[in-house]
Amino acid sequence: MFIPTLIAAVFGTTTTGAATTTTLNPSTLKVTVIAAQNNHSTLECWALSPGFTPSTQPGTACDPVLFLGIATGNISYMMIPPHTDGGGHNAPTVQWVTFLSGLAHITLPHSDDEVWIPGGKYGTILVVDTGDVSAEGHFTEYPSDEATVALALPVDDVPGHVVLHKGACVEGELDY
Repeated sequence: MFIPTLIAAVFGTTTTGAATTTTLNPSTLKVTVIAAQNNHSTLECWALSPGFTPSTQPGTACDPVLFLGIATGNISYMMIPPHTDGGGHNAPTVQWVTFLSGLAHITLPHSDDEVWIPGGKYGTILVVDTGDVSAEGHFTEYPSDEATVALALPVDDVPGHVVLHKGACVEGELDY
């Protein structure tokens, strides 16, 4: 009984038989967004609102969960070959993009701002620079030596948020 209590006190985890649980207490998700102002695409760091709430679903009960929106179209799983230049484009719709592997390099035609999105934990962005709000969109390259795998999840609306600052979020802001 002493060892599990000590582990929980030191590491914020509990052990029960073979199961190990780590307590996460994030308040909200911070995410890099390809947005638009004055008909030009921009990069911004947003904090979503409302934030995380405890899950009530079996298997994840009490774990932090955040509603990202209502899916409005096909959810796509994309496999992008190494060293692909995706060129300039707008978002086809408001969509979440999660890079599972590889690397995406996003630049803007009217700004020196750029962001490098690695696949994995920090690989989720929100893209809202549709053709009705941005004339030229953004550029995306996939420069890694491995395929970049991504999920595109179109949603109904731009989620509630607070703009933290212009430019992409930095790694320390993305931690939870």
